[in-house]
Amino acid sequence: MSPILLGAISSREGKVIKKPLVTIGRKRLPPGIVAVLDDPEGLRAAIRELHSYAKQNRGPGRPRRGIVFRVVEEWEYHAIRHKLADLFGPKYVSVNESLYSVPVGFLHFLDDSFVSHACNRHAVAEGARHHLVLTPGDFERIPDVVNPRHIREFSMSKGMPRIVYEREYDGMSLVVVEEVQSKAGLTVKTAYRKK
Repeated sequence: MSPILLGAISSREGKVIKKPLVTIGRKRLPPGIVAVLDDPEGLRAAIRELHSYAKQNRGPGRPRRGIVFRVVEEWEYHAIRHKLADLFGPKYVSVNESLYSVPVGFLHFLDDSFVSHACNRHAVAEGARHHLVLTPGDFERIPDVVNPRHIREFSMSKGMPRIVYEREYDGMSLVVVEEVQSKAGLTVKTAYRKK
Protein backbone atom coordinates (compact mmCIF):
# COMPACT_ATOMS: atom_id res chain seq x y z
CA MET A 1 0.00 0.00 0.00
CA SER A 2 1.41 3.40 -0.91
CA PRO A 3 2.19 6.02 1.74
CA ILE A 4 -0.72 8.29 0.70
CA LEU A 5 -3.13 5.47 1.43
CA LEU A 6 -1.58 5.12 4.85
CA GLY A 7 -1.89 8.86 5.48
CA ALA A 8 1.75 9.84 5.10
CA ILE A 9 3.46 11.45 2.14
CA SER A 10 6.90 10.24 1.15
CA SER A 11 9.55 12.00 -0.88
CA ARG A 12 11.56 10.42 -3.68
CA GLU A 13 14.18 9.48 -1.10
CA GLY A 14 11.57 7.50 0.84
CA LYS A 15 11.43 9.67 3.96
CA VAL A 16 8.19 11.06 5.32
CA ILE A 17 7.97 14.78 4.63
CA LYS A 18 4.84 15.75 6.50
CA LYS A 19 1.78 13.85 7.58
CA PRO A 20 -1.19 15.11 5.53
CA LEU A 21 -4.24 16.55 7.22
CA VAL A 22 -7.51 14.64 7.51
CA THR A 23 -9.32 17.68 8.91
CA ILE A 24 -9.38 21.33 7.94
CA GLY A 25 -10.53 23.48 10.81
CA ARG A 26 -13.49 21.57 12.23
CA LYS A 27 -14.35 19.93 8.93
CA ARG A 28 -13.34 16.27 8.66
CA LEU A 29 -12.39 15.21 5.14
CA PRO A 30 -14.09 12.14 3.61
CA PRO A 31 -12.27 8.79 3.84
CA GLY A 32 -9.41 8.55 1.34
CA ILE A 33 -9.07 12.32 1.04
CA VAL A 34 -6.08 14.14 2.55
CA ALA A 35 -5.04 17.77 2.62
CA VAL A 36 -1.46 18.73 1.82
CA LEU A 37 -1.23 22.46 2.49
CA ASP A 38 1.83 24.72 2.61
CA ASP A 39 4.20 21.86 1.76
CA PRO A 40 5.19 22.02 -1.96
CA GLU A 41 7.47 18.98 -1.90
CA GLY A 42 4.93 16.93 0.04
CA LEU A 43 2.22 18.00 -2.41
CA ARG A 44 4.28 16.95 -5.43
CA ALA A 45 4.94 13.58 -3.77
CA ALA A 46 1.23 13.16 -2.97
CA ILE A 47 0.27 13.97 -6.58
CA ARG A 48 2.83 11.42 -7.87
CA GLU A 49 1.31 8.80 -5.57
CA LEU A 50 -2.25 9.74 -6.59
CA HIS A 51 -1.23 9.43 -10.27
CA SER A 52 0.27 6.00 -9.61
CA TYR A 53 -2.82 4.89 -7.64
CA ALA A 54 -5.19 6.01 -10.41
CA LYS A 55 -3.18 4.23 -13.12
CA GLN A 56 -2.97 0.98 -11.10
CA ASN A 57 -6.61 0.97 -9.92
CA ARG A 58 -8.71 1.63 -13.00
CA GLY A 59 -11.74 -0.55 -12.31
CA PRO A 60 -15.10 0.71 -11.08
CA GLY A 61 -15.74 0.49 -7.37
CA ARG A 62 -12.20 1.34 -6.35
CA PRO A 63 -11.85 3.32 -3.11
CA ARG A 64 -11.77 7.05 -3.82
CA ARG A 65 -8.53 8.91 -3.17
CA GLY A 66 -7.90 12.62 -3.43
CA ILE A 67 -5.90 15.63 -2.32
CA VAL A 68 -7.00 19.04 -1.10
CA PHE A 69 -4.16 21.28 -2.25
CA ARG A 70 -5.38 24.73 -1.21
CA VAL A 71 -8.11 26.48 0.73
CA VAL A 72 -9.62 29.64 -0.80
CA GLU A 73 -8.45 32.64 1.20
CA GLU A 74 -9.57 36.27 1.12
CA TRP A 75 -6.99 37.31 -1.51
CA GLU A 76 -8.12 34.55 -3.91
CA TYR A 77 -11.80 35.35 -3.41
CA HIS A 78 -11.17 38.99 -4.40
CA ALA A 79 -8.89 38.01 -7.30
CA ILE A 80 -11.59 35.74 -8.77
CA ARG A 81 -14.20 38.54 -8.44
CA HIS A 82 -11.78 40.92 -10.16
CA LYS A 83 -11.27 38.41 -12.99
CA LEU A 84 -15.05 38.05 -13.36
CA ALA A 85 -15.26 41.85 -13.76
CA ASP A 86 -12.46 41.79 -16.35
CA LEU A 87 -14.09 39.05 -18.42
CA PHE A 88 -17.79 39.91 -18.08
CA GLY A 89 -17.72 43.63 -17.30
CA PRO A 90 -18.53 45.35 -14.00
CA LYS A 91 -22.32 45.37 -14.63
CA TYR A 92 -22.47 41.59 -14.86
CA VAL A 93 -20.30 40.71 -11.86
CA SER A 94 -23.22 40.31 -9.45
CA VAL A 95 -25.12 38.04 -11.88
CA ASN A 96 -22.10 35.87 -12.66
CA GLU A 97 -20.72 35.97 -9.13
CA SER A 98 -23.68 33.96 -7.84
CA LEU A 99 -23.07 31.38 -10.56
CA TYR A 100 -19.31 31.29 -9.97
CA SER A 101 -19.51 31.65 -6.20
CA VAL A 102 -16.13 30.77 -4.68
CA PRO A 103 -16.35 31.79 -1.04
CA VAL A 104 -13.49 31.94 1.43
CA GLY A 105 -12.98 28.44 2.84
CA PHE A 106 -13.78 26.53 -0.37
CA LEU A 107 -11.33 23.71 -1.07
CA HIS A 108 -9.29 23.15 -4.25
CA PHE A 109 -9.36 19.40 -4.80
CA LEU A 110 -8.12 16.75 -7.22
CA ASP A 111 -8.90 13.06 -7.12
CA ASP A 112 -8.17 9.72 -8.75
CA SER A 113 -11.21 9.91 -11.08
CA PHE A 114 -9.83 13.15 -12.57
CA VAL A 115 -6.38 11.54 -13.01
CA SER A 116 -7.98 8.48 -14.66
CA HIS A 117 -10.02 10.70 -16.99
CA ALA A 118 -7.01 12.83 -17.93
CA CYS A 119 -4.83 9.77 -18.54
CA ASN A 120 -7.49 7.96 -20.56
CA ARG A 121 -8.73 10.96 -22.53
CA HIS A 122 -5.50 12.93 -22.93
CA ALA A 123 -2.89 10.15 -22.86
CA VAL A 124 -2.54 10.32 -26.61
CA ALA A 125 -2.11 13.38 -28.76
CA GLU A 126 -5.39 14.78 -30.10
CA GLY A 127 -4.45 16.11 -33.52
CA ALA A 128 -7.62 18.05 -34.36
CA ARG A 129 -7.48 19.99 -31.09
CA HIS A 130 -3.68 20.32 -31.09
CA HIS A 131 -3.55 18.69 -27.66
CA LEU A 132 -0.33 17.05 -26.53
CA VAL A 133 0.16 14.00 -24.32
CA LEU A 134 0.02 14.76 -20.58
CA THR A 135 3.12 13.76 -18.66
CA PRO A 136 3.28 12.77 -14.97
CA GLY A 137 5.11 16.07 -14.35
CA ASP A 138 2.11 17.98 -15.73
CA PHE A 139 -0.03 16.67 -12.87
CA GLU A 140 2.46 18.07 -10.36
CA ARG A 141 2.11 21.52 -11.98
CA ILE A 142 -1.67 21.69 -11.52
CA PRO A 143 -1.59 23.53 -8.14
CA ASP A 144 0.62 26.22 -9.75
CA VAL A 145 -1.71 26.60 -12.74
CA VAL A 146 -4.82 26.88 -10.54
CA ASN A 147 -4.33 30.52 -9.63
CA PRO A 148 -6.61 33.50 -10.37
CA ARG A 149 -3.92 35.19 -12.47
CA HIS A 150 -4.08 32.22 -14.88
CA ILE A 151 -7.88 32.24 -15.36
CA ARG A 152 -8.61 32.22 -19.07
CA GLU A 153 -12.40 31.92 -18.96
CA PHE A 154 -15.49 31.05 -16.99
CA SER A 155 -17.73 28.52 -18.73
CA MET A 156 -20.61 26.09 -18.27
CA SER A 157 -20.52 22.36 -18.95
CA LYS A 158 -23.45 20.02 -18.33
CA GLY A 159 -25.13 22.75 -16.29
CA MET A 160 -22.15 23.19 -13.97
CA PRO A 161 -20.00 26.33 -13.78
CA ARG A 162 -16.33 25.84 -14.57
CA ILE A 163 -13.19 27.93 -14.32
CA VAL A 164 -10.57 27.38 -17.02
CA TYR A 165 -6.93 28.16 -16.16
CA GLU A 166 -4.03 28.24 -18.61
CA ARG A 167 -0.32 28.66 -17.98
CA GLU A 168 2.59 28.40 -20.39
CA TYR A 169 5.53 26.07 -19.73
CA ASP A 170 8.39 25.46 -22.15
CA GLY A 171 6.51 26.88 -25.14
CA MET A 172 3.38 24.84 -24.45
CA SER A 173 0.29 25.59 -22.39
CA LEU A 174 -1.14 23.48 -19.59
CA VAL A 175 -4.91 23.97 -19.31
CA VAL A 176 -6.73 22.96 -16.13
CA VAL A 177 -10.51 23.01 -15.71
CA GLU A 178 -12.10 23.22 -12.26
CA GLU A 179 -15.79 22.73 -11.61
CA VAL A 180 -17.47 24.98 -9.03
CA GLN A 181 -19.52 22.66 -6.83
CA SER A 182 -21.74 24.26 -4.21
CA LYS A 183 -20.84 21.77 -1.46
CA ALA A 184 -17.64 20.09 -2.59
CA GLY A 185 -15.72 23.23 -3.50
CA LEU A 186 -13.51 23.49 -6.59
CA THR A 187 -12.88 20.10 -8.14
CA VAL A 188 -10.33 19.62 -10.93
CA LYS A 189 -12.27 17.95 -13.77
CA THR A 190 -9.75 17.77 -16.60
CA ALA A 191 -6.38 18.97 -17.82
CA TYR A 192 -4.58 18.92 -21.13
CA ARG A 193 -1.53 20.37 -22.86
CA LYS A 194 -1.60 22.30 -26.11
CA LYS A 195 0.81 24.05 -28.44
